[in-house]
Amino acid sequence: MSFTAYFPQGAKCGRGKGKAVSRWTEDELAAAVEAYRQMEARLANGSALEKARVYRELAAQHGRTSKAWEYRMQNISHVLDQAGKPWLPGLLPASNVGAKVEPKLAKLLGLSSETLTSVSGPTRGLLEQEVKTAEASGSFSPTGEVDERQRVLAAIVRRRGQPAFRNALLDAYGGRCSMTGCNVVDALEAAHIRPYSGRSSNVVCNGLLLRADIHTLFDVYLISVNPTTLRICLSPALQDSPYSEISDKPLAIPAKGNQKADQSSLAWHASQCLWM
Repeated sequence: MSFTAYFPQGAKCGRGKGKAVSRWTEDELAAAVEAYRQMEARLANGSALEKARVYRELAAQHGRTSKAWEYRMQNISHVLDQAGKPWLPGLLPASNVGAKVEPKLAKLLGLSSETLTSVSGPTRGLLEQEVKTAEASGSFSPTGEVDERQRVLAAIVRRRGQPAFRNALLDAYGGRCSMTGCNVVDALEAAHIRPYSGRSSNVVCNGLLLRADIHTLFDVYLISVNPTTLRICLSPALQDSPYSEISDKPLAIPAKGNQKADQSSLAWHASQCLWM
């Protein structure tokens, strides 16, 4: 049976030499997911499975290369892997899905977008454990409106960091995010390069002033800094996202030399990024 029988018609992409390849359409993504599910079904019932033929049929119908379809299948494996679901043998997860495409694939696969994350390794395990701990302690279930407001404000205060440390970083970086240049003070937080390990950690050279969302991505090792060039590095998972704007941008440097981000601390942080 031909796999093309299961696929909806999608817009054709330019195949001629020099023509730009268009973005993947909803129909093409649906076709990829349907093909993936059909391959899963064949594998489950012991039927013969020739992946290369599937890619050729998809390429013939939709105009992309067989290799493009194979890589899209690996993207699907990545989305399944992120959700803790099994993926097809031989289709190793490829994380360069794209911030806009990943939730679309998740929806087509019947997965909740809440399960998606680009965080991996020990950090992902620690995050999942913290979620379970918070759920068990009732942290997500405030008893009333006032309790909820207090919880939110307390979380903001903790996230901004110890006041003296944050104020020192605000002064060192002129009230601007060291990566984006954002000057909205209420959105800026004191980030430790090496994790907090006592009051001695609260020194400017072990800190960066970061916008709240950048701080989160820095803490889960999806954004880092090259300790030699002092340029911003992004995980491949963020390259097709709005954060690509800061990729390879120079990190801001305080005017005072002794406040500059410590190179060994930056090297430590970079070493925790599995993608670097």
